[in-house]
Amino acid sequence: MVEGINDNPNNPTDADASTMLTSVLIGNVSIQEGEMARIAGMWSGYFRGFTQQYQSYHQYQVVARNYDAAWQNIYSGVYKNIKILKQKATDINNRRMLGVAQVAEANLMGTVTALWGDIPYSQAADEQNTRPAFDGQQAVYAYIQTLLDSAIVNLNSTSFVSFAAQDIHFAGNMMRWIQTANTLKARYFLQVRNYGAALAAAQNGINAQANNFMAPHFATNRGAFNLYFQFLSLDRPNWMDATGMYGINLVNPAGNRSRGNTKTNERARWSFFFNSATNLNFTVNGFFGQSTFFPLATFSENLLILAEADARINGFAAGLTRLNTYRAYMNTGAYINTLYLTAGNFRYDPYVAGDFDAGGMENLGTAPLSNVRALLREIIEERYVNFIGQIEGFNDLRRVFKEPDIRVPVPLNFGAQFPQRFLYPQVEIDVNPSTPNPTPILFDPTPVNR
Repeated sequence: MVEGINDNPNNPTDADASTMLTSVLIGNVSIQEGEMARIAGMWSGYFRGFTQQYQSYHQYQVVARNYDAAWQNIYSGVYKNIKILKQKATDINNRRMLGVAQVAEANLMGTVTALWGDIPYSQAADEQNTRPAFDGQQAVYAYIQTLLDSAIVNLNSTSFVSFAAQDIHFAGNMMRWIQTANTLKARYFLQVRNYGAALAAAQNGINAQANNFMAPHFATNRGAFNLYFQFLSLDRPNWMDATGMYGINLVNPAGNRSRGNTKTNERARWSFFFNSATNLNFTVNGFFGQSTFFPLATFSENLLILAEADARINGFAAGLTRLNTYRAYMNTGAYINTLYLTAGNFRYDPYVAGDFDAGGMENLGTAPLSNVRALLREIIEERYVNFIGQIEGFNDLRRVFKEPDIRVPVPLNFGAQFPQRFLYPQVEIDVNPSTPNPTPILFDPTPVNR
């Protein structure tokens, strides 16, 4: 009579692999698009924290406890379930699903190691090991490359049962997953400054806007809304804007740092990201809008990896050709909402070699650079604009921090030092003796950026 009386159908303790897949993918989106992206954006000159704790975050006033929730979500939520999903996919020999889970894991843990440096990984999310070791950042990056290589093999497998309905990104399209894996390989090679490997991987990366790795959003219900829109419009109105920030002034044609020139008109892109000189555009057609898909890895990023890596490895002419390929893409309107692509609002004409010679439009100033360094400065600045709202902007600023001739000169929000990492959370420090000691402070570079 009482069999099953204590089983709550609304609180399942297990699920099959296909059912788990969607939640795992959404979990990764929550990391890439949520509060970590907002904090990184405030420290990258994209956003201003205006009130409440966001004013403190903006001024680099953070403590370890501020990172507890994100850390728990990463490890107890997303990563733990990725490990379970990988095992379930292996058990039923669904190699393609295993490959998708591996790409999601690489995206997740690549972001985590970029922000924190050494992290628990090889022993993490294991109930038998509550004090996991911290793996070195270089070792984490190396493992992620191996993981993505394995993912590509699995994504090419013929052993699978369709999971198209549960795949929120590509509906089971393996070609797009394989291209995403290669772009992520290129991203993480770039982060460790292995530019030759980044160039090779990007050549097999995302090759069209239609193949972008995007987080889907819809106006159907709150759970489907763009996470920036939820924060800016519903949860914390007026906590964050763009007043006085470097990023908004860089793309604003009327800004005091406008990057426009006779070959470049950024008005459409500025209007897509910002709907005034101070405000983020979270209207229905804006980048932060309710149903605007959020970029996780894209054709534009892949093109810019090719441009930077080719310039560094093969020199000026190779890099300029790559940059002009990117500009030709931007001249089609690229990822900008068509509402803003009116005549005269965007222009990205090709550059010529003379533009980067001393005295050329991209090499002005009292101390001109060599043409290849001037080109790299333009590529790095283009990456900075491309990554507005994304964690990768913060990762780039730290990667080229020791190259003052080409880095984007984002002013400090406060004090005399630029943040170089996220802090290890108090929940980890309190219970795990493996946490690095002394604990790094906010301004200590991660190992790959030292």
